[in-house]
Amino acid sequence: MSTMAESSPATGASAAVRTIPLSTLVGRAVRDAEGRTVGRIEEMAAEIELHPHGNSYVVTRFAIGRHPWFDRVASGRFVPLIVRRWRRWSGYRRYEVPWQALDLSDPTTPRLRGDPETFATTDP
Repeated sequence: MSTMAESSPATGASAAVRTIPLSTLVGRAVRDAEGRTVGRIEEMAAEIELHPHGNSYVVTRFAIGRHPWFDRVASGRFVPLIVRRWRRWSGYRRYEVPWQALDLSDPTTPRLRGDPETFATTDP
């Protein structure tokens, strides 16, 4: 389970908190405002908030890509060199999206707020 706060996790303040099972999100297709598929949620980064009554994991960022299996294969030292070349050739895109830029009002159909290209990365 993960918590999605309505304000920045770094500030510690939140207007509303929503808990969504991570299994609901991983692998889910993300669409832009026009309904086009941007990619699938591949990874999530979270911060741990320590509380006297227990800890919370707050998602801070989503990684969205078109080929989830590819990033798993592309680890090590030699493979990233091949990956960079393949990505240029294949048109593979990866997006690092802050949690505020993903509309999860319906977790089964996440929507990206804004232009996907503003979140595009060039990492291998």
